[in-house]
Amino acid sequence: MASPRIIIVGSGIMGACFAYAAAGRGCRPLVISGDAPDSGHTATATSWAWINASSANDHAYFQLRYQSLQRWQGWMQQLDGLHYSAQASYCWDLSPNDIRTTAQQLTEWGYPCSILSAASLISHLPCLRDIPVAALYLPLEGAVEPVSTAQLLLKASGAETIKAHSHGLLGSADKITGVMTDQGEFSADEVILATGNGTPRLLDTIGVSFSMASTYGLLVRSKPIPTMLKGLITAPKFHLRQQPDGRLLVGGTFGAYDPAKGTGHLASDAEAQLDLVREAFDMPAPLEVERFTLGYRPIPEGGMPKIGRLTLDSGKLLKGLYLAVMHSGFSNGAGVAEAAMDELLDGEASDLLSPFQAN
Repeated sequence: MASPRIIIVGSGIMGACFAYAAAGRGCRPLVISGDAPDSGHTATATSWAWINASSANDHAYFQLRYQSLQRWQGWMQQLDGLHYSAQASYCWDLSPNDIRTTAQQLTEWGYPCSILSAASLISHLPCLRDIPVAALYLPLEGAVEPVSTAQLLLKASGAETIKAHSHGLLGSADKITGVMTDQGEFSADEVILATGNGTPRLLDTIGVSFSMASTYGLLVRSKPIPTMLKGLITAPKFHLRQQPDGRLLVGGTFGAYDPAKGTGHLASDAEAQLDLVREAFDMPAPLEVERFTLGYRPIPEGGMPKIGRLTLDSGKLLKGLYLAVMHSGFSNGAGVAEAAMDELLDGEASDLLSPFQAN
């Protein structure tokens, strides 16, 4: 059988993962890109880009993220230039008791982890001054550089890419057949929406309501300093990693950033985030803000990913349309894309994705 004509709407990390997974199955999709990942306005461009499974305490979600992490590792072996730019997580944004409970649970689930005492932690992080009683050590986790990773996957996929604004979906009452853009109509056998926070607007064009609970995240990039950190840190008031060029990437907690509860000025809030790092570490050089971004994390209502086909009011599945909305696209992207391609091309439901049906 001929490969189906696939359109992927969105060229961020989820769209890029879908394109690369499709290429691995012999498909050459069309990717419709609105804002490019390097525009600075996308969730991809404003991501800390942590690939992990340890932050999932629901077992089904853990399985999805762990398989995705393993898929990322496989892709890194396949594709030159795809690699972690920081590896191994050190987490102490939990109480010591919660750290023990989390380590026990992850170990029972087969996820490599250990608990580091204060003395052990300082051997890993010699610049650390504000030393916790204990920390969770997760050696398999890491981070990638978000924009370059999305671009690399798209290029490697061989996908045809066009820059266009997608106005809406085309089709009948029970089947989607394409996308209307400002560059005209594009037809497909399957349309994959990898559009993050833009998903509700596109679904509204076919009369489908889709609720989001997205949150803001302030991410601060410092000017380059000498290497002080090779892993990723999630502490109670900040998360931190260092890029290969020496710049630190500093975010607040992984909860919602509320501009109304800050100083009222993002620049001041960004400086305050760097103050937390200055207090916690013996810095090898003065730490200065280079720039900051306010990202909008695409989170479906309920917090869990929404993946797959939509069910119509009639109880039938809406054919020709496949949804993938979640945070984090980096943790989930590789595993979701591979499993979704199996569903789309083989016609068999994925046990991995079934707990996260689109509706």
